Amino acid sequence: MAEDGELVQASRTSPSQGQCSRKTYHSSAHSKNLLEGLVALRQGAVLFDVVLLVEGTPLQAHRILLAASCDYFRGMFAGGLREMREKEIQVHGVSCTAMSKLLDFIYTSELELDVDNVQEVLSAACLLQMQDVIGFCCDFLFSWLDKDNILEVYKLADLFGLSQLSAKVDAYILKNIQTFSRTAAYRQLPQEKVFSILSSNDLEVNSENEVYEAALHYHYTPEQVETDQVCLQDPLKMMEAVRFCLMERQILQRLHDRLKRCPLRDTLAAALQYHKQEVWQPVMQSSLTQLRSHFRCIVGFGGMRSSHSETLSNEVKFLNPVAGEWRDLTTTKSARMSNQGIAVLNNFVYLIGGDNNTGGFRAETRCWRYDPCHDSWVSIQPLQQQHADHCVCVVGAYLYAIGGRDYRDELKAVERYDPHSNTWEYVAPLRHEVYAHAGAVLDGKMYIGCGRRGPAYLKETWCYDPGANQWESRADGPLGRAWHGMAAANSRVYVIGGSNDDRGYRRDVLKVACYNPETDNWSTVSPLPSGHGEPGVVVLDSRIYVVGGRSHNKNSRMDYVHVYDPKTDRWEAGPPFEDRISGLATCVLLLPRSVVTETDSCPSEHRGMKNIWEDVLSLEDFEVSDNSSED
Repeated sequence: MAEDGELVQASRTSPSQGQCSRKTYHSSAHSKNLLEGLVALRQGAVLFDVVLLVEGTPLQAHRILLAASCDYFRGMFAGGLREMREKEIQVHGVSCTAMSKLLDFIYTSELELDVDNVQEVLSAACLLQMQDVIGFCCDFLFSWLDKDNILEVYKLADLFGLSQLSAKVDAYILKNIQTFSRTAAYRQLPQEKVFSILSSNDLEVNSENEVYEAALHYHYTPEQVETDQVCLQDPLKMMEAVRFCLMERQILQRLHDRLKRCPLRDTLAAALQYHKQEVWQPVMQSSLTQLRSHFRCIVGFGGMRSSHSETLSNEVKFLNPVAGEWRDLTTTKSARMSNQGIAVLNNFVYLIGGDNNTGGFRAETRCWRYDPCHDSWVSIQPLQQQHADHCVCVVGAYLYAIGGRDYRDELKAVERYDPHSNTWEYVAPLRHEVYAHAGAVLDGKMYIGCGRRGPAYLKETWCYDPGANQWESRADGPLGRAWHGMAAANSRVYVIGGSNDDRGYRRDVLKVACYNPETDNWSTVSPLPSGHGEPGVVVLDSRIYVVGGRSHNKNSRMDYVHVYDPKTDRWEAGPPFEDRISGLATCVLLLPRSVVTETDSCPSEHRGMKNIWEDVLSLEDFEVSDNSSED
């Protein structure tokens, strides 16, 4: 009779008898029973066939089990070596205590470690090439890790070449840099190790001021820093890892003014120059201007709300990946706009033209740029003509504003923005006027699709090659629509949402079209669960997010969010927006860690720099930007 642990995996039936002539069984209990049997043999000293002499102490074992459990012994007993025939084997470089622990693990699959034996066991496991035991030792050492023994653990990792353990210790320091940098052990680490950590994007700090403080603490004790016993005139290696451009301008100025001519003063002067040249910051990027964060978030600007009355929004919201909900990004309001063209270049957001319908229909020429690092706005050169119901794309180092209307005429003009010169210029126009269309970029080319021309809802697709500066017609989509969204994902271009009046009255388009540029063919995929006209559409982690919009079927604006996975061709509900809104300009941005985790950027217990810049964040130090975009 089969045991409870046995399962029938396959069977074969005889054609003549109608009965199973073959069955295969599997016992889930066999491995456990086998180990228990081996333990019993060991405890009863039965069938031992080899003795390991370790530090003069004989340890009996079963040769076949050693060979099956360990590459070291497999090579010894099955590799043609003389030990194959010997009854006693000398094992060198391993302590008797450690070898006993390893034999216990081989027979029972269990390993007991403590502070006193872990180093011996680790050394033996590395010599005998027992990877599972090495992993257990690394895990134990990491669980034991604190600021007092971190140097010892680092040395063990280096001694045995344990890159995984070294990486875990690095992660511990990256997470606890504020407290660890105030210890003596921190100043004993190798210079290249500390420099690598302070240069990392994974460093968990709320502001670059904390990195500056940690850099000082490598060269000076916390007491010396707090009593101003530091010499900043001297070249300090760790200062090269500080991203001074990320620090507040007022703090930089105070620190700069304290110094005489020295390398650090020159570095601060360059950072101050970066702050002064706001318009050109996107083209001044380097490794020392990058945010220390990995939080890529969906951000929405403006739009038309329907909470209490239809009003243009000047708020900025982001989808917090930690909390899983929409929250305010900035207290500095943007202009009251909807349907703005939006683009991201080097993690700076550009808002281009759009609808400023505060007192009737009005298209906009004004353009703004937002910096999430410093939470700041600056006006850039306006468009050469008004653009509403247009689209904006980024190809290479340029922004393109394509078509639209100015509420007098429909447009075929295409303007290109050069961030190096802060200027717009006309490039090859569209073949025909179009507005309420959408665009996406794939493999260095722009694709725009659908939209309106006069009263007609279009199915057209156009492709722009920036190298040739020309537009080419592509295959028509499966149906006409306007006020929709487009996104490039999975080597395809998707057209999502919008509306048309194919039935004689305005209705939502739920059908989602997918374009393959290689074959110039359209297909349809899973339809939208609900209508999205004038939605925000972005791609994050290879999934397409469709945010809010207007549903003509329901005759209202919506707060729902839908997420599409091109790999599975499935839609699911995302975190709903906090308001019913359409015309939201959406993008994906790398946001500061302090914004996403909502931690205080200057904790009082870590303000060890008070004698270097006393009250540098007082209100009178702040200046109001002449480039404020609040409308």
